[in-house]
Amino acid sequence: MTIRLTLLAALDVETILNETAATFGHRQMHAYADIIDRAVSQIDADPMRPGSRECWGFSAPIRQYHLELAAGRRGAAAHSLYYRIDPEAVSVLRVLHQRMEPATHLIAALSQG
Repeated sequence: MTIRLTLLAALDVETILNETAATFGHRQMHAYADIIDRAVSQIDADPMRPGSRECWGFSAPIRQYHLELAAGRRGAAAHSLYYRIDPEAVSVLRVLHQRMEPATHLIAALSQG
């Protein structure tokens, strides 16, 4: 299956990596970028993979996959991928911090397609 990041998801990743570099340095930014890449690859290989979960209350089925699962250790990451499984592709809608309210951000992402 093909995976794609929406514009909002790509902007989320850019912001996350810039903030990580500013706060923790470039070495940690590269490590976090690797975790994000690994999570995207894992979802691409199996969108229904263990650890992913369905998010309820949206017009379209949305799933969440926490980046700490891709990191392989609890507490190693503070963000989740939110994605939709379409017939031809998996669309990553947003990459959000665990303290953010996903509903607000996902409704905006769904309205943009």
